[in-house]
Amino acid sequence: MSAQTALPAWAAPGATQDLKVNRPSMLTLTRIELRKMADTRAGRWLLIITAGLVALVIGAMAIWGDDDSTLLTYVQLAAFPITVFGPVLGIMTVTSEWSQRTALTTFTLVPQRGKVIAAKLLAALVLSVITMAVTLAVAAVATLFSGARDPWDVTAVVVAELVLFVAINFAIGVGFGLLFGNTPVAIVCFFALPIVFSLASMFSALQTPSEWLNPNATLEVLINAEGISGQEWAKVLATVALWMVAPLVIGAVRTVRREVK
Repeated sequence: MSAQTALPAWAAPGATQDLKVNRPSMLTLTRIELRKMADTRAGRWLLIITAGLVALVIGAMAIWGDDDSTLLTYVQLAAFPITVFGPVLGIMTVTSEWSQRTALTTFTLVPQRGKVIAAKLLAALVLSVITMAVTLAVAAVATLFSGARDPWDVTAVVVAELVLFVAINFAIGVGFGLLFGNTPVAIVCFFALPIVFSLASMFSALQTPSEWLNPNATLEVLINAEGISGQEWAKVLATVALWMVAPLVIGAVRTVRREVK
């Protein structure tokens, strides 16, 4: 269940008409959505588990890993649990409105549903950037004490690609949450559909489409820290269009038209 939160001045009983007309800004809504991600028990535990796994991976590498492990090695390994549990949190930030039956309150206080959807997406993207920033800081400390001979191999371009990789996965989670509107269905589809695309590549007739649309293959170039060719960027864009943009657009339209019960 969601934690009880105090109503803002513009929504409190007895508020003047002037206050009620002044709806919250996008910045305020994004901050509220960020807080709501940790307000539920499931969201809080997802954040704790993700942080614990990231710390465990980095700590294990620092203690038992190769002495030549670099900062990039730490971050690449730590990105795995982030991209597994982070999108689930993105799904839940949307679907919890319906499963916890808070959609009526949310859309009554902010009737512009598109604005709420945009705030949820922005909150997920902000969380992805914060997560990677913290991961980079922890990995840098671990690298400093690991004794690696050439640990600092992460450039600004590599960092940007890593952040982009994580942000895309978080946004895909939000898109799936909007598209399906049901937590179990959205989570199962998020994990199962890429596997289906991977299996489809075994058939010669579907091999080429799979090479362009399989997120497990096309998005991997963003964390390999190697030069990305124009064709690889085209595959990334095609994958983003199918797995992120399409669910976000279709799901947003569905959510705007969905009846609140």
